[in-house]
Amino acid sequence: MLKQEAQWVGDAIRDLSFAQVSPLLNVGSGTAEFRQQLQPWIDQWIFAPLRQRSVEVCHLDLQHGEGVDLSGDLNDGEFSAGLSARGYQTVLCCNLLEHVRDPGAICAKLERILRQGGYIIVTVPYRFPYHPDPIDTMFRPTPNEVAQLFPHCQLISGTLIDGGTVWDYVEHDPWILMAKARQRLASAPRHGGIKGSASFLPWLFRRFQQTCVLMRKFTGLTS
Repeated sequence: MLKQEAQWVGDAIRDLSFAQVSPLLNVGSGTAEFRQQLQPWIDQWIFAPLRQRSVEVCHLDLQHGEGVDLSGDLNDGEFSAGLSARGYQTVLCCNLLEHVRDPGAICAKLERILRQGGYIIVTVPYRFPYHPDPIDTMFRPTPNEVAQLFPHCQLISGTLIDGGTVWDYVEHDPWILMAKARQRLASAPRHGGIKGSASFLPWLFRRFQQTCVLMRKFTGLTS
C-alpha cells in the first residue's frame, strides 16, 4: 500500500461514526508484520486510529499468519456465506483486485458480505508496475470502473491519488535503492522472477497513481 493511499483510506474511515464503521473486515490483510513493520504507514493511518476508537476489526487473508484473524478463500461459497452472517458494517479491499483472475466475481462476494447500508472502501493501482502476488493481471481501473463492479452500491467518493515514485520510497538515497534492488533480485522467485523483480526500475522517477473508492451499499436489498 502506498503511503498516500493509506492516508486516504484512514481519512475516509475517520469521517464515519463508530456505528457506521464497526465491525470492519479487512480483506487481503497480510500479516501483522506486513502492516506494522514492512509498511508501517498502514497501521499508522488506518488501524492504530481504529484501535483507539475500539472498533472491532477482523483481518482476513488467504494464508494463515500472525495477525490474520480469519483465513479462507472468498470463492468458497460456504466460507463467504459465513462472512455474510457476521454483519460487517465496513469492508476494506485494498490492492487485491489486480491479483485475482475474476475481479467482478470477488466484488459480487464483497457486496453480499457487506451489511445493507454499510460502507466499502476499494483501492487498486491505476499507474503501477507489474507485481505478481502470486499473479498480477494488470487490472488498472478508474474509480468509475471500480464502482461499476458494485451495482448494489452508491459511489460516495472516488479519486486517483498521486503515490510518489520509487525514488521517494528509498528516501532519495542511492545506497537504500541498491540495497532494495539486491533484496528483490535475491528473492526473485517470490516476485515473479526477473520480470517481477526488475519491474520497478523503470519507475524510479515515474509517479504512481492509485484508484481509491468509497461506496455505500443500498438499503432495502434482498440477498
